Amino acid sequence: MNATLDTALHLLWTFSQLSVLGFGGGKGIIPQMHADAVGRYHWVTSDQFSQFYTLGKLVPGPTTIFAALVGYAAMPARPYLGAAIATIGMFVPSSAIMVAFDSLWERFAGSPWRGVLSRGLAPAIVGLVWSSVWTIGRGTALLTRPPGSAGMIASALVVVAVTLLMLRSKLGAPLLIVLAGAVGVAALR
Repeated sequence: MNATLDTALHLLWTFSQLSVLGFGGGKGIIPQMHADAVGRYHWVTSDQFSQFYTLGKLVPGPTTIFAALVGYAAMPARPYLGAAIATIGMFVPSSAIMVAFDSLWERFAGSPWRGVLSRGLAPAIVGLVWSSVWTIGRGTALLTRPPGSAGMIASALVVVAVTLLMLRSKLGAPLLIVLAGAVGVAALR
């Protein structure tokens, strides 16, 4: 098997698995995606992963669209093929399951188990989202700069400001990313 086909099959298999494990939205699979794309297959570096994630937040649609960028980087000889394979793997399996599950969910609309299932899964979703925060944070200056350095302090202030603005204002995530990015560029040059 040649290297391109091998990478293509690994991309399809990896993102298909991530697709069906994405409970609570795409944020829940970020740590596993990082482990596979950075640690296992070395398709991208941790810095690239964080950059691609940020780009995924800036464009319309689900954040996990950045899987296309990982696929693009994973196959430098055929980058558009890599992007297409990663995107298909990321979205087709979960979409097919969602369509099938929706009819089943509606069939049991009056069942008390629907509420029990939703409440039971909520804590797991919160845990998955927090683990994503940690995974993405590992690629930022907050955790890569020396403790107490100007870069680490500037990053911490940006994290606090963005968190407060996201929770207390109606500013959208793309605007906050652009504003925080401008502050980060100015502070971390």
